[in-house]
Amino acid sequence: MVREDTGRTGGRRGGYLAAAVVFAIGMAGTTLPTPLYGLYQKEIGFSELMVTVVFAVYAVAVISVLLVAGNYSDKVGRKPVLLAAMALSAASAGCFLLESGLPLLFAGRVLSGGAAGLLSGAATAAVIELAAPGQKARAGFAATAANMGGLGCGPLLSGVLAEYTPWPLSLPFWVHLGLVAVACLLTWRL
Repeated sequence: MVREDTGRTGGRRGGYLAAAVVFAIGMAGTTLPTPLYGLYQKEIGFSELMVTVVFAVYAVAVISVLLVAGNYSDKVGRKPVLLAAMALSAASAGCFLLESGLPLLFAGRVLSGGAAGLLSGAATAAVIELAAPGQKARAGFAATAANMGGLGCGPLLSGVLAEYTPWPLSLPFWVHLGLVAVACLLTWRL
């Protein structure tokens, strides 16, 4: 049984869908910069190899956080870990908004990887725990769909905003910050 006093999620009706939305928003943030790297490459002037390195630091961060803190939400509760992941996601967006060179791109990707590492365990567990006993299978599907859907929606969102607005390197991250605020409110209510 999950105890409310530790900050772990309870079993409210519909809560698993809210947790899935939080999961999707967080994962969308991790892939948001993907279609923008060509623009960054032109603006900052770095090589194709450096694009690969920027991608790689994200993976290293995800794996590191999974190894070090993958089950941390089992100890402190789902909410604190989900809120920490949203804070990392917001900080990552901030790095991309303040971007003035490779150091902030790297920092943004490391923070994003940290958010993904925290979300992978805590959000999946929250979605499943919040489901009613008869909806555990559906909740498992919702968690998987949120993860993959979020990963797919990030580049879609930033690609559309980059193509059709005059602020290709800032508007995607402002929109994501708004979504992170919504995710924090949803998490707080879980």
